[in-house]
Amino acid sequence: MIRKKQNRLSKSQKQLRPEKTAETSNLLAAKSAQSQVYSVSGLTRDIRAIMEAAFDSVWVEGEISNFRTAASGHSYFVLKDDKAQIRCVLFKGYRAGIKFQPEDGDQVLMFGRITVYDARGEYQIITESLEPRGLGALQKAFEQLKAKLEKEGLFDDAAKKPLPAFPWKIGVVTSSTGAAVRDILNVIRRRNSKVSVLLRPAKVQGEGSAKDIAQGIRDLNTMKDVDVIIIGRGGGSLEDLWAFNEEEVARAIFASRIPIVSAVGHEIDFTIADFVADLRAPTPSVAAELTVPVLNEILKDIRSLTGELIEALCQQVEAYREFLKRLMDRRFFHQPKEIFSPHVQRLDDLYARLVRGLEQRLGSHQQRLQDKIHRLFQASPGKYIQHMKENRVMLEKRMLHIIQAQLRFNKERFEGILKNMNAINPLAILERGYSICSKNEKSLKNTEGIDPGDKVQVRLSRGGLDCTVKKIIEEN
Repeated sequence: MIRKKQNRLSKSQKQLRPEKTAETSNLLAAKSAQSQVYSVSGLTRDIRAIMEAAFDSVWVEGEISNFRTAASGHSYFVLKDDKAQIRCVLFKGYRAGIKFQPEDGDQVLMFGRITVYDARGEYQIITESLEPRGLGALQKAFEQLKAKLEKEGLFDDAAKKPLPAFPWKIGVVTSSTGAAVRDILNVIRRRNSKVSVLLRPAKVQGEGSAKDIAQGIRDLNTMKDVDVIIIGRGGGSLEDLWAFNEEEVARAIFASRIPIVSAVGHEIDFTIADFVADLRAPTPSVAAELTVPVLNEILKDIRSLTGELIEALCQQVEAYREFLKRLMDRRFFHQPKEIFSPHVQRLDDLYARLVRGLEQRLGSHQQRLQDKIHRLFQASPGKYIQHMKENRVMLEKRMLHIIQAQLRFNKERFEGILKNMNAINPLAILERGYSICSKNEKSLKNTEGIDPGDKVQVRLSRGGLDCTVKKIIEEN
């Protein structure tokens, strides 16, 4: 399809280029004749118009370098060979149509149109499609998506669900007119006609097929009686099978609560759905064989097991019959009273043990009751009060003795202190015939400051004297 577009566009270019080149030459000649002075933006605008008219669709082959994607979703890169390089831009709107993730070093065939970026005055190619050279775009997209989903754990064996041993309803997501559904129905009908099939028709090729397949899986998951789902189609090219390589289908398979068998193409064909599914079948027919067991074989096994079970039960019944016969030959079946003799004796023993146990228990309770009565008598309030009275009398006697002893001690101590105070009392000295002479209420120790005629006071042991000094007698 790309090649046809290339041929169509190349033919269109051949038709348009001579006319546009002539127009461009005439335009340049006219402007040169008029000696027009350009502004930078005006000149850039004219150059862009010339280049866009001359190269409105081109195919360019080269190596990608400096590939980066801005926050806006637009990608920018350089396409180069060993002698030159061209700046390129891949807008977000065209990005969805490219089946692989471009990377530095990829050798690609690019289709686009040439324009001029006014802000820098650089010419660049607006990319509309990219196709790897050597490795096909679909194959590279397949490998990239496989690596991504494997890293996320969608292929892990731990996430795969086991198929039911005896399914009763099979859900099928495939084309209603393809050979795959007929093969599946024929195999299921041949192996077990009791199993019902619920077909959810879906597009398996072309635009919107991946979305339809994913929705079919989700629709069958809303039904409670579907035991297993088969998705698939007949063989074809990688492009024909591409719907089963889409990420939306892979995630729908992984999210399914019902086990899914993938049966896409032939035995040599592998798709992303095969890796995510709980079981991969080489073809739709094999998927039906792996999903539905043969009813006749199951019935044969059931009959065989039933025969073995009946034989085992017969042997068991015979063994019980022999055992019952041996029991019937024993004496107690002929003399039933002997069956009760051991039990009667056992009952007597138990009765005797019960009586002894009750007597021992009663004696133990009587002893415990007497002990409690004794402790209660010991704790009688009257006895306690009497004891407290006796203790009070003893305490009163001890306190009286302690108080008397303390009083004697304090009396003797006071008398000693009083005796010592009397010994140093000035009045006691006066009792021995001494007196104290003072002037102006100041005791006199010598005649210094005393003159004849001065008034002095004399303190005696009893009473005192107001005297006048007649004469001062100096010490020798």
